[in-house]
Amino acid sequence: MGAGGVALLAWGPVCYALKDRDRWVGWDATRRVERLSLVVQNRRFLLLTKRGEEPNFASQVLAAAVRTLPGHWQERFGYRPVLAETFTDPEAYPGTCYKASAWEPVGTSQGYERHRGDFYREHGKPIAPVAAAAPAPLGQGPG
Repeated sequence: MGAGGVALLAWGPVCYALKDRDRWVGWDATRRVERLSLVVQNRRFLLLTKRGEEPNFASQVLAAAVRTLPGHWQERFGYRPVLAETFTDPEAYPGTCYKASAWEPVGTSQGYERHRGDFYREHGKPIAPVAAAAPAPLGQGPG
């Protein structure tokens, strides 16, 4: 990675129920409740660079984050996540950096957003593609 780029990522809890993710992982409702805490969501991703100044910077940052996240999570929360998920806004971003850093498309959302803790509301935007980081990098990443 170049010397001039800065990236900010925020990770947090995942959606309680996400049909395409749950099907991709192979969860029924009971299994989801038992294991949902093992999945984290990339809630925010911001690059503080000029467009085109750092080629491939976004995908390099995402790949590095997936490799280091399990160790950081273990240190802070006492367990290692095995999967990460995110959403992309197809009107603003094609999600190329996620594809280039080995995230897999797993489906789409139903057009809702988290609102005040445990509640969801329609957000009026197009259905967002959902991507998930391959379980192997998270489960086997360096501590």
